[in-house]
Amino acid sequence: MKNPANEKASQRMVWLAMLVAFLIAYFYWFKSPVTFAFDPNDEKCLPDVHVSLLVKNQPALLARGDLAFWKPTGALAYVKQEYVLKRVSGVSGDHLEVRDGIVKINGAIVASGMPLLDETKVSVSAFNRNEIIPEGHVFVTGTHPQSNDSRYWGYLNTKLVAGKGYKLF
Repeated sequence: MKNPANEKASQRMVWLAMLVAFLIAYFYWFKSPVTFAFDPNDEKCLPDVHVSLLVKNQPALLARGDLAFWKPTGALAYVKQEYVLKRVSGVSGDHLEVRDGIVKINGAIVASGMPLLDETKVSVSAFNRNEIIPEGHVFVTGTHPQSNDSRYWGYLNTKLVAGKGYKLF
């Protein structure tokens, strides 16, 4: 005698297996709207983010504290991973002040020191500025002191942002 509960569970498993197979095939042939990312480097620019979910959808708005990712270009062209992930520390209209290696946005310190300058032999004072972040740009930072971020290469154009990242753990 057939057990109706077992038969329903079996049917659900078949449908679930078909759904999973469809999703795998879809993401294989078409670009996936999401991906998982982890930083394989010994010194991570965001040490508190071990694994993140990257949602590939250019955001209409970025807010302070968001994790943004984009394909590495320019000063970050050496990066071997598909995407660079940094925290948005300042948005268009925010007041940015960089004075002797101390980075403040709207008066709050978001980064301190510029240790990567030791390699370039450029003076810390060469990076001093006091300005408003321009429309369509954000200031991004890592939380690790050695993070190669906006302190060194300037603002990130929001048109380059591929999507937002979400810390999983």
